Amino acid sequence: MFWNRVRQGIYAALTIVGFIWTNYYLVQFTVATKGEFTAANLLNFDVAAFIEQVWANPASSFVAVDLTMALVLAITFMVAEGRRLKLRLWGLYIALMFLISFAFGFCLFMFVRERKLAAALELVAAP
Repeated sequence: MFWNRVRQGIYAALTIVGFIWTNYYLVQFTVATKGEFTAANLLNFDVAAFIEQVWANPASSFVAVDLTMALVLAITFMVAEGRRLKLRLWGLYIALMFLISFAFGFCLFMFVRERKLAAALELVAAP
């Protein structure tokens, strides 16, 4: 049970870090392409410029391909685990990976998964 709690803490921390760190760079991109960070500029996000910059050079292309492969693997895992553990709203975490970031959505899924596993262990261990 101790290690389950440790993993929950790690996944919770990584979820927060994944949200803050990726969005820091989203703000930087918005400022660089729009001049300032406002809600209006964020809603008018320049997807074409973002994709162009992702594939701007071999180094960024390497990271993009690597992340894409990890994303496909994570989605496959999330579907299988979501169904196996009967997690509620498991598809929401997949959507969050595209709406916010891979780092946020996958870490949040792993946190929820770990909580579900802990709850199942408590049921088995209960007298």
